[in-house]
Amino acid sequence: MATTFEETYSVTRITRTIAKPHTAVLAKLYSSIKNKEDSGLTIVEALENKQQFEEATNAHLGPHGFMHFKDFQHGAWMGLYGVHKDRASTRVIFGNPQIAITMLKHDVRAGLFVPVECLIVEREDGNTDVVMMKPSGLIAGYKGAGEELKKAAEMLDQKLDKLWEWVAEE
Repeated sequence: MATTFEETYSVTRITRTIAKPHTAVLAKLYSSIKNKEDSGLTIVEALENKQQFEEATNAHLGPHGFMHFKDFQHGAWMGLYGVHKDRASTRVIFGNPQIAITMLKHDVRAGLFVPVECLIVEREDGNTDVVMMKPSGLIAGYKGAGEELKKAAEMLDQKLDKLWEWVAEE
């Protein structure tokens, strides 16, 4: 028999409108998170210790301290259903295992929300919306979250804010 516990808490959805086309926003993000096929945790397969893991991870991190994990091109299939036809919509999953561990060591359930994800959506006016959930609310927004977990999650929020400010720059 399973026991179920439900907990309701508040999270914040952030929408940043960037005055650039979808392709430009995605290209600038990719230039920071090193979008390439050998990124993500596939690097773990041949590693034997923490030092090797950190060295391999560091080699995949971009200038803002994040690496690419996965994309989902929702815009590629939504038009088949008559939904937002010819409108780009890309879900991007990215993060940094060395940042993740600063939270996971306090609560392994933080792993549900790291790496982070965003949805980059082409707007009808030619600008782009970047939509994401504020990580600190997802990771440490529940009753009883420890202060160290909250601090680590808030540091992630700050790093992401800096990344998106950079992406939005001309």
